[in-house]
Amino acid sequence: MKNLFSLLVALVIHLNVFAQKDSIFSLSELYSLVMTNHPVAKQAELLPEQARFEIRAARGAFDPKLMLQFDEKEFDQKRYWNNMNSMLKVPAWIGEFKGGVERNRGNFISASDNTPISGLVSAGYSLPLGAGLLIDERRSTLRQAQLMEEISIAEKLKVINKLLLEVAVDYWNWYLAYRQLIFIEEAYDLASVRFDAVREMTAYGSQSGLDTVEAFSNLALRDVQLLQASLNFKNSGLVLSNHIWDPDGLPMLLDSLYVPQELNRKNRTINSALLDTLKNQAISRHPDLIKLDAKISQLDIERRFRQEMLKPTINLDYNFLQSGLGDIPTNNGLFLSNYKFGLSLGMPLLLRKERGKLQSTKVKLSLAELELINRRRNVETEVITRFNEVKNLEELLSRQDLVLNAYRTLVLGEQEKFRNGESSVFIINARESKLVEAGMKLAEFESKFAKSIAYLYWASGLSEANN
Repeated sequence: MKNLFSLLVALVIHLNVFAQKDSIFSLSELYSLVMTNHPVAKQAELLPEQARFEIRAARGAFDPKLMLQFDEKEFDQKRYWNNMNSMLKVPAWIGEFKGGVERNRGNFISASDNTPISGLVSAGYSLPLGAGLLIDERRSTLRQAQLMEEISIAEKLKVINKLLLEVAVDYWNWYLAYRQLIFIEEAYDLASVRFDAVREMTAYGSQSGLDTVEAFSNLALRDVQLLQASLNFKNSGLVLSNHIWDPDGLPMLLDSLYVPQELNRKNRTINSALLDTLKNQAISRHPDLIKLDAKISQLDIERRFRQEMLKPTINLDYNFLQSGLGDIPTNNGLFLSNYKFGLSLGMPLLLRKERGKLQSTKVKLSLAELELINRRRNVETEVITRFNEVKNLEELLSRQDLVLNAYRTLVLGEQEKFRNGESSVFIINARESKLVEAGMKLAEFESKFAKSIAYLYWASGLSEANN
């Protein structure tokens, strides 16, 4: 009887110990694997690269362009014309530089198109004085593409943060399943030892047959719970395996020998100072807010461009002319003689297209600004809400510790009374059931507490993996 009591006491005390009989698979190790090998993480890394290619494409509007045109006509043994025109255009931030060689010969070309035999070399510049002076389509497209890179970086951060949040949630679900499995295993061992002892005492006539039935029913209940807890732990491990990939991009299964790390509550304390830091982080660097802010900047560039298009089109062209590729004159007549000058003016009379585009852009800009205001408020509120959840779970854990210790004391006391013949197997089983329930609830609160911290960092635009 004394040996039985000592063994039961040891098992009851052990119910509060986090078993670490196998290899520990920590959350930080899982984060490292995910960031290195997970396909979604690799996809996120490609988003900024894609944006850089968009910027390169937008810069293509400023690429120099070489053009060559040759046209010849001969009929009835007469050469009507033999024309060759080559042109190099180099777009500048405002306007464009132009240079080329033109040679036109033939019996039927107009005098204005006639050139020297060696050709006519031109070099000049085209300057927009109206629409396109402050901003044009090329500059608008390039600036918006540059903002797309900022948006893509924010989107990358958002995708990775969401992925790591899912990883943390699945990890702590796995932790919960393991923690509850440990409680049930210990409870099963406790019920098994009690059943064997009561059955032996019944055989010697010191216990009634009903005590044996009571002990057996409790053992059968623990056996059912153990089967279910084992299944939950196995399935939660499979779910966690969805995040584990090898360097070759092949999915891996979590080894059954691995168990989760123990939750260290002291290292996860969230105070008011950290809350202020997280709120400031959320307001300044939350991916959703960065994306909306960049979108507003894009729309503002589009608005300026559309407003520029309301101006009349005024283009000034000047080209210096030189016969052939000889020496360029150095006298003051360089810009006063041998030149071609032009001025063009154009403007739609009603501007319905331009005004419509401008008003549409202004509406989009207002919508984006209102969305940013609303989203900023929601982000701040969500951070505070998640912080409150963390603090509430901290308090629940503290109180559940007291509940668990109280039930443990009751079970130990009931064991003492049973040894003195003042209690029964039924009462001990009842006390023990409350102890197991308290342990299971404690594991549930621990899992929720760890997940609430992950959600808090995610709400602030961060990942717990970086903190």
